[in-house]
Amino acid sequence: MEQPDLPLAEWIVLALVAERSSHGFAIAALTAEGAEIGEFWYISRPMVYRSITRLVERELITAVGAEEGNRGPQRIIYAATRSAKATVTRWLSEPVTELFDVRAELTCKLLLLQRRGTSPARLVERQRVVMDEIEESLRAKEEAAGDHIARASYALRLEDVRAARRFLDAVDVDSTRSAIKTG
Repeated sequence: MEQPDLPLAEWIVLALVAERSSHGFAIAALTAEGAEIGEFWYISRPMVYRSITRLVERELITAVGAEEGNRGPQRIIYAATRSAKATVTRWLSEPVTELFDVRAELTCKLLLLQRRGTSPARLVERQRVVMDEIEESLRAKEEAAGDHIARASYALRLEDVRAARRFLDAVDVDSTRSAIKTG
């Protein structure tokens, strides 16, 4: 299956359904402001339900049952297709290619890998290679920049690269500590 072009919110919803069958209300609870995923990438309840609708339309998830709600209508339970599960696994292993995607997409991938109990080491390693490429490109542009504003802009983006590297270092250290604790 070709990697679908999904917005981040739909990737997150798909990854959560791929973990285990679930209904929209439970997913919205994980992506609410201040919740486990929502702390880093907030997805409103209406957006969760729109994402579910789009994922069903793309045949990435399917309704597999219903559950009685405490106060309200039945909640439809969704499950990811086998190919969608494989697609999510591939997506979670791919580094982000744009510097501005580090904060949202990479952070969410790392959180989702942690929820799966999967080591982030391979993703971190691959992300470091991409960061090297981004840095090399920015340095060349900074050197070729014709004016001080352009040079300053590239210098600022290079600071973002350094911040991303510190973030990756922290993830690496934390994953090593987790491995030592769980042995």
